Amino acid sequence: MLKIFTNKRTRLRFIARMRLKLKMMLSLDVSPRVLAKASAFGALVGISPYVGAQTYIALFISSYFNLPIYPLMIGVYITNPITIPFIFAFTTKVGLILLGMDSTFTFDWDNVTISSLFEAGKTLFIPFIVGTHFVGIVCAIPTYFIVYFIAKRYKVYKGKDETGRDKYGIK
Repeated sequence: MLKIFTNKRTRLRFIARMRLKLKMMLSLDVSPRVLAKASAFGALVGISPYVGAQTYIALFISSYFNLPIYPLMIGVYITNPITIPFIFAFTTKVGLILLGMDSTFTFDWDNVTISSLFEAGKTLFIPFIVGTHFVGIVCAIPTYFIVYFIAKRYKVYKGKDETGRDKYGIK
């Protein structure tokens, strides 16, 4: 287990914060489908390679598709300074496999030059782009169904939505 979770009090505080975030997401006055759709888009954007623009992409998706921003932002911030090296290394490896390229990439750290860095970047750029988009789509699909299942289970009827069906509220 992680070193930060060795203390029982810290672990319980972390669990309480995660429950609060989940309850905040479930308390949004939207249907489970909309909540699941926003979460899936958030996971897709969160794993995408557009690190500097992920928040702006999420804001655009939220306004264009009329989705709540909170679930989108939770998904976007999957990639943070701690997780980003692991996610991007994995997605680059997936891209190399999908493109059928040699997945044993080596770099000569003894003779590092600007041109060797650019050559390595050119070699890994396309697999990185392909891998991040593929893994993003693969992660978005189960995210949709998991969030939909949780939202459907923990929400009760409350009013009518835009289609005339019953609306959902927090239990």
